[in-house]
Amino acid sequence: MAANTPALRVRRARPEEAAALTALIQRSKAHWGYAPALLDAWRPDLTLTPAIIAHDPVFCAEEVDSGAVVGVLHLAPESADVVCLDHLFVEPDAMGRGAGALLWRCAVAQAAAAGARTITLDADPNARAFYERMGAVVVGWTASAIVPGRRLPHMRFDLPERPEP
Repeated sequence: MAANTPALRVRRARPEEAAALTALIQRSKAHWGYAPALLDAWRPDLTLTPAIIAHDPVFCAEEVDSGAVVGVLHLAPESADVVCLDHLFVEPDAMGRGAGALLWRCAVAQAAAAGARTITLDADPNARAFYERMGAVVVGWTASAIVPGRRLPHMRFDLPERPEP
């Protein structure tokens, strides 16, 4: 990180932040130039509710000095071995400053602590390269339920094996 880049930390999200985190997700998705009608169609899938935040592992990346939230992560456990990375979004003006990588490391640590062996996700095509840099690989394609003919890279990250005690 550059010297003038604010230091970041990760903390658990609070249910009362649901609207602000949903707005962050919308701004991040809109950064890629999607049409407003498409963003509206995706809104239900890009919404964090207080109930989701209270129930699932949801984390924020924030600037240490200001407390400004610059990213959000939502994990959805699928089974004892698999955790789905449901959301990982960064404020557009904070992209490239390490918030995404910080949140990814948090996802890996949380999944490992929960005993999972694998993280899966359906990536926005614009984010595929980021996830590949983090070590995830494309293992298939998921058809969009909203955009006919659109396919999302279905990705997988296998957590490192933990040595037996």
